[in-house]
Amino acid sequence: MFVWFFFSFLILGKFLAKVDCFVCPNYLITPEAGPIGVIPSSRVGLSVIPASYDCAYHFLIHPGWALHLSISTHYDQLLGDNITFTDNLGVVHILPTPKQHIDEWSSAPTAIFHIKTMSNTSQMFAIYEFVNVEKKYKQVALNLAVKNTQDYDTLLELIFVYDGGDVKNCQMVGRLSNFLKKKKTSSFNNITIVNFYEVDSPSYLIGNDWSKVSVFSKYKAILTSRNQQTTGELFDASDRGAAYTWICSDCNNFYWTILKFHKSTTTISKAYIELRSLSPTHNTSTLLNYSVSTTLERNFPQLIPSRMFTMINHHSGIAVTLDTSVTKSSTQKWLKPFDGRRGVIFSPSIWDSKTSPSFSFQFEDDDQKFMFGVNVNDVRIATAGDSLTIKTGPTASNNFSYKEFVSDHTEFRTRRESKGNFMQISYEGWDRRSMAIVSFDMKKINCGNAYDLFRLFFFLLFWLCYK
Repeated sequence: MFVWFFFSFLILGKFLAKVDCFVCPNYLITPEAGPIGVIPSSRVGLSVIPASYDCAYHFLIHPGWALHLSISTHYDQLLGDNITFTDNLGVVHILPTPKQHIDEWSSAPTAIFHIKTMSNTSQMFAIYEFVNVEKKYKQVALNLAVKNTQDYDTLLELIFVYDGGDVKNCQMVGRLSNFLKKKKTSSFNNITIVNFYEVDSPSYLIGNDWSKVSVFSKYKAILTSRNQQTTGELFDASDRGAAYTWICSDCNNFYWTILKFHKSTTTISKAYIELRSLSPTHNTSTLLNYSVSTTLERNFPQLIPSRMFTMINHHSGIAVTLDTSVTKSSTQKWLKPFDGRRGVIFSPSIWDSKTSPSFSFQFEDDDQKFMFGVNVNDVRIATAGDSLTIKTGPTASNNFSYKEFVSDHTEFRTRRESKGNFMQISYEGWDRRSMAIVSFDMKKINCGNAYDLFRLFFFLLFWLCYK
């Protein structure tokens, strides 16, 4: 009898010890009590939560600090048990069941970890840590917006947004996913994002001055990558225009291959499309402009020598296709002459001042001859030795038209025309202050001489027969 009583006492004592460890604190948990702690106190590993347990652990978080809660659970909501975490914004995160390990974060000033049970079968264990954001994490001022993909990026929910550049003195205003969804703006000149969870999101960010994008009826960022063809249907019926910033994550060129105006959604007298370099915040001027025309397709393909540009649509519904292919076939399509073709060649530095002004293109067709027309719209040569060169003529001969521009003072606005089967336009130089803009057109030369002789022969034959 004595042995049985002693053994029962040991079992009961062990169970009571587990219950006692889930004492609900009636005070705020602060960093002053220690930067790291556990729930339940003095335990390591999963512990059984007693039945009818209802406790809210309140955390006080100082400015510039964050709370990290690493939680392991094994519980069942169907039994009436519930474990939640409420962050500083009042957002309640219900911990999933049945068995999970999850990390939760909260910024200043407060957070609540709440455990409520009906059964005595649930288990949990949590480690909390107060983290100095300034010391442990790199702050990033948001100067780039979220990757525009068809799939929702759930990892954006794990990134915190602070209103300002100093996390110690500014307020955490939301998770990045919510910040973007509600189109919030900063009350300062910048905001800071902190990746507490240290996840690698596939999204990209592009930040804009609100005053620059709010002038448009609509603004979106469209992200693509190399060797992709992006087709879109864009519409705007307002006087303000709809702006779309196109970004290639890993290439430096776009080939604009298709632009079509839809008659049913286009105000022909007002419709036009303009292209500007970079994003609206950069406040750049228009570099390309297209309106409704029966010969519009002759302007494409058009090379855009930049990884980012903004397209603005006015009073029209349009279909566009842009190609980021780096294959030889895409280059050949750009360099292929055809009758009536028009286009513009830019120094890449015009689209992005961080790139080189140099370029070299040779348009060539061994089977056809063309009348090539060239207009040097603008040229700026900042360094001696830099030059813009234009050559046109027959490939198999040195008998070609040649013009070289070596200074800003060179007369360049005169239109140049020459017959042949190739046209080469190149700029050599590395000074980023230099640049050139050259427009061109092509007209196929028909083999009219043989045809004229053929007509003359039949005319003479007819005349001799009836003489």
